[in-house]
Order: sequence, then C-alpha cells, then structure tokens
Amino acid sequence: MGHPEEKDVATAGGWQKVINEVIKAVVVVRTSVCRSFDTDTAGVRVGTGFVVDKQRGIILTSRDLAIRGPAVAEVMFANQEETTVQPIYVDPVHDFGFFRYNPESIKYLDYEEIPLVPEAACVGLDIRVIGNDSGEKVSVLSGTLACLNRDAPSYKKDGYNDFNTFYMQAATGTHYGSIGSPVIDWHGRAVAMHVGGLVSGAPAFFLPLERVVRALEFLQAKGYYYIDKWEAVTIPRGTLQVTFVYKRFDEICEIGLVDAEIGMLDPANVVTGMLVVDSVVPDSLAENHLKKGDVLVTVNSQVITQFLALETLLDDNVDRMVNLQFQRRGTDFTVELLVGLLLSLSCLFSSAMVINSDFDCGG
Repeated sequence: MGHPEEKDVATAGGWQKVINEVIKAVVVVRTSVCRSFDTDTAGVRVGTGFVVDKQRGIILTSRDLAIRGPAVAEVMFANQEETTVQPIYVDPVHDFGFFRYNPESIKYLDYEEIPLVPEAACVGLDIRVIGNDSGEKVSVLSGTLACLNRDAPSYKKDGYNDFNTFYMQAATGTHYGSIGSPVIDWHGRAVAMHVGGLVSGAPAFFLPLERVVRALEFLQAKGYYYIDKWEAVTIPRGTLQVTFVYKRFDEICEIGLVDAEIGMLDPANVVTGMLVVDSVVPDSLAENHLKKGDVLVTVNSQVITQFLALETLLDDNVDRMVNLQFQRRGTDFTVELLVGLLLSLSCLFSSAMVINSDFDCGG
C-alpha cells in the first residue's frame, strides 16, 4: 500500500484512497467446523481475514477461524470472487493463524497484500478497522489507539484465552464479524489485528503483530508457492510452562520487591512494572521451583520487564537451559530451566479439512 500523501497528518482524501485499496485485500472468512476439541463447538463461523502474501496466497486471521480441527473453509474477496482455503498454521499461544489459497483462483480483482508494521503502533494513532463487522460484506470503523499494554482479555473460563502478551485497545464499537480484521494506519499498513471486544461496549481488543511477523517470515522462508505441495514448517516457540501477568511497581512492592531490583532497570526506558508468575503447569519442570507471585528480574542476566522481550528470548533458546533470577517476598533466588518447544499446528491438518484440496501437509 502506498502513502496517500507525504505529510505527517492524515487527510479525509488520503484515508479514502487508502481504504479503497485496503478493502481489496480484506476477505470474508466462512469456516464450517465439527466439534473436534472439548472447548470447541460445531457450527459455522464467519469473520474476517486479510492477504499478507499475495504471491504465496497467505491470509492472516484469528485462531477462531483458522480452526485447529477438521473444517471446510472459504473466503470471499471484495468483488464477490470466492475460493477455498486451508489453515497452514495456528499459533499455540496467541490468537492468530494463517490460511493458504491459490492466488490464480482470483482472476478479476487487482489487489495488493497488506504490509505488517507492528512498530508503527503508538498511543493516539488514528486507525481504521476494516472487516465483516456484523455480517455485512464490509465495514469501516474508526478509532484511536488508547492503550498498548492492557492485559489480554479473559473471554470465558472454559475456553481459549490469550496469555503472556499485552493487547492494544481502542473504542471502535466493533462486533464479532470484525475478528481477524486489519487495524490500519493512514499509510495502509496493518499495525495490529482485531481479535475481540466487549459485547455491551465500544472497547475493542487488538493483537500486537510482532509474533505474527515472525511466524510469517518462517512460512515465507520455505519459498513455497501454491503449485508446490505444502510441507511442514517448523516455527520454534519456546515455553517455560509458566504464565505471567504484568504488575505495576506499587502492586509488586506490596509482595516484597525491594528497591535494589528497581534500580537495575534501564533509566533510559520508561518501565512502570515487572512480570509476575501467575500460574505454573502441574508436573512441569518449573513446578518445583516457581510459585504464584514470584517476580521475574532477569533471564540470562538480561533484565526482562516486557512480554515481547521474554517471548523473543524463549523462542531463540528452545531446548536450551536458561538462567532466571526471581524475587520472592524480598529474597532473590535463581533457577535454571529447560526451554520447552510449544507444538505449532502448521502440519497437523489433513487433506480432509478442505474438499478438493491440493495441499499436502508433509511429514
């Protein structure tokens, strides 16, 4: 997507040009699923996705649509052209997945992929959410990014909830159909993806795109195009089998964080809190070492206070030992833990998932 105008401030005319181009790369997703897992329900799910790689035919959407079990899925482009799609990756933690389609099946639409630019997100950014909001073919809803570090939303107790990440928030009044929609700036770049909201209010929740960009790069690195059979792509995702929450300094000082640890933080960066253990997987390697309320200080001698920094370090150290320093009630302690490999679902889909599929998942 090109820049509508070389200025620092978006104009109405600039937005109109950008939206007209972005709409072409946004698709309505329709997925028919059976009840494949305990927390899933059978039925038809309708939402949104958008093209992130035109040559390879890759569409980004939410994990609720790029379903993790047997399904039949299709997408409809802005000009009413339809094509079948197959999920090729569902992230094991965060709320996103990828479909793949045959680019040659879209014969009459001139469109471009939407670039992913997570670093462009900032508080006060004027954004548009473009998608299939309430069952309409397309909708354009406006808003302003108000928060970049809200807690991941808790949707329901017995279903999927994201964790170990911040979310963004804006008051756009979006509904379920906008799940999977690109959140674009006035340059036509996706700075986040819409993945949820409040049924009775205007706030919408957006997923940051850093982990999305990383996963997409692994898929693209194989260099496969639709004419090739799809092979399994390994996307390393590290885990300590621990969930963390972000707590402000005033909260963690109440559970014993001492001022000396705060002094370790880089004064050049604005840090208002730290990561605290929220839960540990039973029978995991971490269970005998960590407890709820332990405050993370360093990983491999690097001060870690943000989810993204922690995830990046774990993803880069799969099957390796890492040294972690924590505080518990004002007392320092260190543990060494093996970083486990989270199973990515890029190769667990059979050809039965999509009728007349040309894909092969590989071994």
